[in-house]
Amino acid sequence: MKGLKELPAETHAELKMLIDAFPFYVMLLDEDHKILLANEAIRGDLGLVPEQIIGEYCPKVVHGLEEPYPGCPLEEALKKGHGVEQEFFNPDDNRWVNSAIYPTKWCTQDGKKTFIHFISDISEKKQAAVEIKQNYEIQTIISSVLHLSLENISLNEILKRVLDLILSIPWLVFNSKGSIFLVEDKSEVLVMKSQRKFSKSLQMKCAQIPFGKCLCGQAALTKEIQVADCIDDRHQISYSGITSHGHYCVPILYNDKTLGVINLYLKEGHRQDQKEEKFLIAISNALAGVIIRKQTDHELKRHEMELEIKNRDLEEMNSALNVLLKKRDEDRKKLEENVLFNTKKLLMPYIDKLKNFKFTNRQSRIVTILESNLNHMISPFAHTLSHHYLSLTPLEIQIADLVKQGKSAKEIAEIFTLSIRTIEFHRQNIRKKLGLKHKKTNLRTHLLSIQ
Repeated sequence: MKGLKELPAETHAELKMLIDAFPFYVMLLDEDHKILLANEAIRGDLGLVPEQIIGEYCPKVVHGLEEPYPGCPLEEALKKGHGVEQEFFNPDDNRWVNSAIYPTKWCTQDGKKTFIHFISDISEKKQAAVEIKQNYEIQTIISSVLHLSLENISLNEILKRVLDLILSIPWLVFNSKGSIFLVEDKSEVLVMKSQRKFSKSLQMKCAQIPFGKCLCGQAALTKEIQVADCIDDRHQISYSGITSHGHYCVPILYNDKTLGVINLYLKEGHRQDQKEEKFLIAISNALAGVIIRKQTDHELKRHEMELEIKNRDLEEMNSALNVLLKKRDEDRKKLEENVLFNTKKLLMPYIDKLKNFKFTNRQSRIVTILESNLNHMISPFAHTLSHHYLSLTPLEIQIADLVKQGKSAKEIAEIFTLSIRTIEFHRQNIRKKLGLKHKKTNLRTHLLSIQ
């Protein structure tokens, strides 16, 4: 510690005790990079004895250099006139360190400025930050995948965008080449739906892949990720100009059913990475939900279209039926008019002539019955009565018609050659069926009200 101007020995000892408390190595340097003081942590970090490096040239002792290395924090601090903090990555031991240097108020006996130098391992901190960033990127991508299902785009377009999202992640060592397959109508056959950087020849060879064939088919069949770091025996599909490569083939599963496969190309020799696999499984699960939703939407739309077509067919059938019903009513009305016209014009005149002949009582009754039946055929009352009161027998309808005309029970009995008692029996049945039993309503008055 010799060399610091006007610094008592007790202070030297206290300073040494202070820097020895740090878990990472600390040095006191002058502006010429000469080591003035070092703590005990330097033994573990660099394998150096603190007392033996006092007065040595720091770049030589620590880095094996005869001059400061580019970006040396002490050089930066001298230029800027204040403390400097820098982060460095050492590829030799795969570690990150924080190198910080700050000027002190002490000077050496020959007037050199002094600096306190801290070097701490921040690998865990950096790794945690990297993981946080990667997790954020993963969540962002998964969220983007799920959001795609809400957009009014086709499933094929969604698969293209998902593939581009996966291949765009900078920390994944994919070969910017891949494809996504889906299982369609044919069971156990993968159909390529999107691809990136596939030659026409490869697109044709991989257009449809049966379960179990090549790495993609194996992933679909086993429902497990297939990983390859080179072209091995599982790689059954080959083509002209093929170069060595590896694969991640990830099955897209929903309720243990294979919906498709995500196929990604890797550089030859790429080591299997659980973090990458975990991410790809998360993407696969999210994509499975999107596929199911889109397929369900498609089925619903198909059913809606079918229902719409059926509704149109029913409307057309109803229209046609209404036309037929209207035509039937017109034909029925025309038929009734013809019957009414022919009966009144062709038959009733002859009935009137027959009534002028002298017949026996029985013959006269027959003529009267014939006239009554003809009137019944053309009577709107008879039609209305039989329509609204279907429980009446034909004889009851005839008797009801005669009652409406004002015929007495005796007259009706003579017409039908029945006893008055029988006619009264039928009258009571008619009242009962018309809901007039136990009522004082006159039967003829009620019948006249039915039109």
